[in-house]
Amino acid sequence: MSHANFYPLTNVVKNYPWGSHTALNTFFHVLNPDNQPQAELWMGVHPAGSSSVIEKGTPLLLSDFIAQNKPAMLGATVSQRFDNLPFLLKILSAETALSIQVHPTKTQAEAGFLRQKQSGAADYNDENHKPELVYAITDFMAMNGFREIADIINNFKLLATPTLDSAVSSLQQCPNSEGLKRFFIALMQMSLTVKEQVLHLLVNASQRLYGEELSAFIQRLHKNYPNDIGILAPLILNCITLKPGEAMFLHPGTLHAYVQGTAIEVMASSDNVLRAGLTGKNINLTELVHCTSFEPTRFESLLMAPHWESEQASYPIPVDDFRFSIFNEVNNHPVSISSGEILLVISGNALLRHCDGEVLTVQTGQSVFIPASAGSYSLTTSGRLCRVFC
Repeated sequence: MSHANFYPLTNVVKNYPWGSHTALNTFFHVLNPDNQPQAELWMGVHPAGSSSVIEKGTPLLLSDFIAQNKPAMLGATVSQRFDNLPFLLKILSAETALSIQVHPTKTQAEAGFLRQKQSGAADYNDENHKPELVYAITDFMAMNGFREIADIINNFKLLATPTLDSAVSSLQQCPNSEGLKRFFIALMQMSLTVKEQVLHLLVNASQRLYGEELSAFIQRLHKNYPNDIGILAPLILNCITLKPGEAMFLHPGTLHAYVQGTAIEVMASSDNVLRAGLTGKNINLTELVHCTSFEPTRFESLLMAPHWESEQASYPIPVDDFRFSIFNEVNNHPVSISSGEILLVISGNALLRHCDGEVLTVQTGQSVFIPASAGSYSLTTSGRLCRVFC
């Protein structure tokens, strides 16, 4: 192994159909010579898209590079707890909405992945949970967690469709998580004819019934996914538009969807997704319900308030798979590290210096892996930079 401290990353672009053709290039200078929909840029070691580094003049997967000496790369504590780098950093850019989805807990993922090895199903991609943070680069439309039950009831009463009277009445009589679960299942199991009637009424009356902000979500989903059950999601999920620089956290079990915009996303290193709508892919309702928390999420709790210390804005992450912080225009700022970390330049340039004399300049959209063995470095930035570590 070499003894460098800074390893520039070459990263994988995911060309999912919902991605933007221009945003990654506009904001992060990611080339797009074939004019593909560039949905995500992955930075990490997930086998579906591991980053690469140059080691002794040869490209090497970051996962393989770390595996050569995990204690030196990840730090003693992290290397004992995790098999490899435990987080996945992404730039996500959605031109159209992603599927409404939920991510399993660690226990659910392990059990589900084992079951599918025996059954041949295809609901789980790995054995890990996927708690995640999203940090907005542009205005970022999203849905996150169930609304308060009284709000859900009111939204469907305003819709006033007789075909859902029984389900709404049942929720009124049992306004708790169990009642909400039954209501959700009833929506998901509507017949095709009933679903088309309900969605037609909702789309045509959305602005009159719910106002401009909520109607914008409904109309965008209808445009992207006509006749999809997910068009009802804004009536049951919290709708929020993050402003640039705002962030929120999504716990495992939380039903959510990203609707439009560009953001930084950090998560445990997993690609487990159970879908609930806005998709042409399979929806396994039984597994979806099993992994979903039907406890409402207060809208006021969605935004994360960063803690500022020594020119670093740190966000309160409630899991130990990753930490996330932001630097804005710092000069020769000392950073101590005890785990492997990835830096991503969001805007401007960054200059990294190590006490052994190593220096690296990193530009907008570029990222770098720093092993725990580096111990410390100093950081100078002309713009904004995010740091992900453990």
